[in-house]
Amino acid sequence: MIDNGVRNSIHGNGYAIIGSLSQVETSDNRDCENRKWLFNRRMVQGSKLQPEVADVFRRLDALNLKQRSLAEAIGIEENKVSKARSGERQLKAPELLAAISWLSDMEARRHRPVADLPVAPPEQAYVPVEVLPTYGGAGGGGTGDGDRETALVPRALIVDVLRGKPADFLLINVRGDSMEPDFHHGDQILVDQRDRSPAQPGPFALWDGEWGEYVVKNVERAQDGHVRIFSSNSKYREVIVESEQTRIIGRPVWFGRRL
Repeated sequence: MIDNGVRNSIHGNGYAIIGSLSQVETSDNRDCENRKWLFNRRMVQGSKLQPEVADVFRRLDALNLKQRSLAEAIGIEENKVSKARSGERQLKAPELLAAISWLSDMEARRHRPVADLPVAPPEQAYVPVEVLPTYGGAGGGGTGDGDRETALVPRALIVDVLRGKPADFLLINVRGDSMEPDFHHGDQILVDQRDRSPAQPGPFALWDGEWGEYVVKNVERAQDGHVRIFSSNSKYREVIVESEQTRIIGRPVWFGRRL
């Protein structure tokens, strides 16, 4: 019904005006939440949330995702998502389809295994490599006396990169400055014991039989079965000795250094 000029003085304060000039177009109270008592003001329209839209927000909550994420995924403003949740607007068909597709993808990610490949146990990711007791001298040499130790080295470095077995290698701690700038005091070098020939000159770990010391020096072949042993640091002198006086342990192939 329509009331063209009725005021609260006529209708009791506990009731809302159902019809007035401002409600000629929308006086159908089937669209209103008529269970609420209101003073003389507009009645609240009942929520009409589509089942598909309600399911979107149910899945969004189950994934513990924010409305902002949904808005970004389907390309609309966040306030439009809020209005859709309250029933003030409906999601358009493209928006609804985009939301369903995005939620399906997020649910698949949530239930996907953490990694596609099996994680290798720690004992398989690293291999033990023997460490030379004391040190290898880049200057004065180490005696090699001490307890036997091993260190864990990535399996990928030993097997995949260097194509060897743990027993093929030896870790040596460098002490001294005679091999600078190639190796510094405190470096740890990984020596490949399969490569002992100075046919290609370069740095090697050696056992100096004359002095009874382990050292790290450059080695190259000289005449008459001799070898030239020299440092990278020019302040150290070179020596030429018979091959039998020196035992080459191996060639450094990797080093670690503290920054």
